[in-house]
Amino acid sequence: MHYDAPNGFYTDDFMFDVMGIKGLPTALYQYTSIESLGKILASRTLRFSRLDTVNDPEEAMASDVPLAASSVFVSCWSSTPYEQIPMWSVYGHNFGGVRIRLSANMFAGRGEPIVFEKGGALLTVEGWYEIPRKSPAMGTRGCSVIGPNKVYYSDDLAYRNRSLVYREAGTAHFYPYDLGMVKGTHWSYEEEWRFKIAALAFEAQFQDDEYFNRVTLDLAAYP
Repeated sequence: MHYDAPNGFYTDDFMFDVMGIKGLPTALYQYTSIESLGKILASRTLRFSRLDTVNDPEEAMASDVPLAASSVFVSCWSSTPYEQIPMWSVYGHNFGGVRIRLSANMFAGRGEPIVFEKGGALLTVEGWYEIPRKSPAMGTRGCSVIGPNKVYYSDDLAYRNRSLVYREAGTAHFYPYDLGMVKGTHWSYEEEWRFKIAALAFEAQFQDDEYFNRVTLDLAAYP
């Protein structure tokens, strides 16, 4: 069935024409503590943080889904190859941590990211991840990661508090590409790129019924 998707701003044209992105980075950097580095090396995994726990409390709001940020998980990196004092202060365990460098296709299988028309880059991971939810809400299982995509820095409120659900003829379409992709300009020094996974699959379609509206979208009662 054809439907007119909501006007999400984070598209390939927006990346290239507005943000001025010439291509995806080949390497990414992260400031962290020695303890966190030890866990990464021991487990050979990366932690994705829930979006409502990151450093900007004003980001990742939705006009139609309360607590939407709690359904998205991100891994945050910088593309800047040179060291930055503010990053050491904020993320480098008060100058006592480490800065790690990884290939931008850092996940198992080394899949190359592909930039799509909607939502930016996406890559496929060799293996599966699971995001459980409290029953009777259903969790998600996937092998694709959105990213790496550069955060857009703007103080324009039009880019925030956007709709995530589009309804058409009894079907609800979930469209969260823009969620977590905008931060205020005072964060622009970070030059941040993000990977994202979500508890609700991107562009998933649901029957627009009581279960969807009272269970699937109720992230407070069924986290």
